[in-house]
Amino acid sequence: MPPRSAAVFLGAVGLLTSCSPGESASSPTPALECVADAQPGFACVWDGGCQCISLLANLPPVANIRFQLQMPQTASDYPYGPGSLPTSNPQPGSTVYLSADGSVDPQGGAITFFWNVQDPSGAYLPISPNASTSHATFSPPRVGTYNVTLEVTQVGELHQTGQATLALLVAPNPCAPDGFSTPCADALPVEGGTFLMGSAGDAGEADEHPQHSVTVSPFLLDKYEVTVGRFRRFLSNYGGFSPANGAGANPYIPGSGWLANTWMGTIATTSDHLSFELEECGGPWTASPGANEARPVTCVDWYQAFAMCVSEGKRLPTEEEWEYAAAGGSQQRTYPWGEATPNAQLAVYGCLFDGLPACSDDDLPVVGSLPMGAGRWGQLDLAGSVYEWTLDMYSPYTTAPCVNCADLTVGMGRVFRGSDWSFDDITALRAASRYGFDAAFPDPSRGFRCAQSLPDAGPPQAADAGLVADGGGPADGDDGSLSEDSAALDDAGAPEAGPVDSSSAEGASSPGDAGP
Repeated sequence: MPPRSAAVFLGAVGLLTSCSPGESASSPTPALECVADAQPGFACVWDGGCQCISLLANLPPVANIRFQLQMPQTASDYPYGPGSLPTSNPQPGSTVYLSADGSVDPQGGAITFFWNVQDPSGAYLPISPNASTSHATFSPPRVGTYNVTLEVTQVGELHQTGQATLALLVAPNPCAPDGFSTPCADALPVEGGTFLMGSAGDAGEADEHPQHSVTVSPFLLDKYEVTVGRFRRFLSNYGGFSPANGAGANPYIPGSGWLANTWMGTIATTSDHLSFELEECGGPWTASPGANEARPVTCVDWYQAFAMCVSEGKRLPTEEEWEYAAAGGSQQRTYPWGEATPNAQLAVYGCLFDGLPACSDDDLPVVGSLPMGAGRWGQLDLAGSVYEWTLDMYSPYTTAPCVNCADLTVGMGRVFRGSDWSFDDITALRAASRYGFDAAFPDPSRGFRCAQSLPDAGPPQAADAGLVADGGGPADGDDGSLSEDSAALDDAGAPEAGPVDSSSAEGASSPGDAGP
C-alpha cells in the first residue's frame, strides 16, 4: 500500500483523513492496515474510513519584526530587529521601513499580518501603504519611544495569533556622547568666491540693504555649533586664560585679532567663575558633565566665544564669511539648504522639534540633529538651533564691494546670525537675516561656531564680477580693499556698552527683534 498523505487539520489536536488517493475502505484488513501505516507523529484508527490524529499540539504562528532606517536595497535588506537595534537612532520625520519576513505558521499554513505603531503619548500612527501588508512604513513625528506591534494570524478555523513587539527610540544622534570627540570639532572647507551679501529689492529687513558684492578667500568653518562638552574642555584648561594680543586674527584683516590691552577683564578669571556664570544664565550648560554634552552651548558672550575659538587655534568667522557659507556662495540660497520653506525636518526653530505644542528643553536637541538642513558645504544648524556670534560690529551696509572684509567699528554691538530653537519667525532663518547686541551680554539663545583661515590659498579673484548689487558698482578708485582709515583698524575702543540702538544707524534692527 502506498504511504498515506498527512494534511494538518487546524486544531489543538487535529483529525486527518490520511488514506491515499485510490485507497478503498473495503480493503481486506482495513483496520490493521490503517494503524500500521500511520505516519510519524500521527495515530490512525479505522472508523468507517482510516482517520488519523496529530500527536503534536497545533502551535500558534510566530511573528518576526525586521526593520531598516534607509530605503531597503533588496527584499531582504532589513538588518535590524528587537534584539539587534542600530547604533544610530531614527530621527523625527524620518521613514522607518518595516518587514514581517521570517514570520511563519509552524504547521505551514497561510498567515495574515497586522501592524500598529503607537507614539510616545500612546496615539496610533498611520501605516503606509496599509496595516495589513508584510512590508510597511511609518514616519515618527517627534522624539520619544515608539511601540511597534506585529500580529500574525493563521488562516484557518482556529485563527490563532502570534505577536512581536519593538520599542524604538526616536532621538537625535550626538556628534559624540562627550560633545568634543571627533567629529564634534571638525571643520569643513568652504570654497572662496564672490556673492551678493544682503537682500535684493524689497526683500528682507532694512538692515539687509543695500545688497553689495563681497569676495572671501577659502576658509574652514566648523560643521557643528560649539557644544557644551567642547566648551567644558576649554574650561578644563582655562586657568584664567586670556588670549595673546592679536590672537585669533583673520590674516587678511588687520586689527581683527584679540586686543589684550582693551579687552583685559572681559572674561572671568577662573573656570569655576565662568561655569557659574553659564549656569546662572540658563540653557543646556551644567556644572558637571551630563546628558547635555552634545547640545549647543549658550549663554556665552562674544569675548568668551572669541577666546574659546583661539584656544583651539581657530577664530570667529566674519559676518561676511558666515553669510557666504549660509547662502551657498554664488548660489545665493535663501536658506542654507536652498529655497524650500522651513519645516521641522530642515531647521530647529519655533519649539517644533519635540512635536509637542509647548516649548520644552527637548526642543533644543544635540547639534547636527537635522542633516536635511545642511548648507552647501556640509555645515549643520546654520539656520535655527542657536544664534551664532560673528566677528563683525553691527552697522549699516554700504554699496561698496569688498574683498576679505569685516566691519570692526566701535559702538554698535556685535553681529549674531542664524535664529534659534524657540523663535517661530521663519524670516529669521534666512541666510541674509542679521541681528546685533552688546558683546558682553550673554543670552540662552546665543552660541557660536569657529572658523579657520587658509592663508596659503591667497585672496580669490572676484570671478563673479558680473554680479550687480542694489547699489551698482564700486565708486571710482574703490578696489574693495580696506584702507588705513577703514573700519577694520578702528576696533580699539572699550567693550561695547549697552544694546544696539536702532536709532543710531539707518536700517539697524533693534535687539528686541532678535526673538526670544
